[in-house]
Amino acid sequence: MMQIAREFFNLPEQEQLKNYSDDPTKTTRLFTSFNIRTEKVANWRDYLGLHCYPIDNFIDEWPTNPASFRAM
Repeated sequence: MMQIAREFFNLPEQEQLKNYSDDPTKTTRLFTSFNIRTEKVANWRDYLGLHCYPIDNFIDEWPTNPASFRAM
């Protein structure tokens, strides 16, 4: 999982942002420690939140890039 996470966070920003959401109720989402719409400071943390159990309920929501992300 660590290798796949590295691959995901090494993707171009535009590709990562396909998974971005401000909605904290989403079970799969990329989010940051600041507001990307109002703050311009490049000192933040990015998080990829994934619900994983039971995996069959959530895997279809996971990112498709990198291709290995959904491999089991």
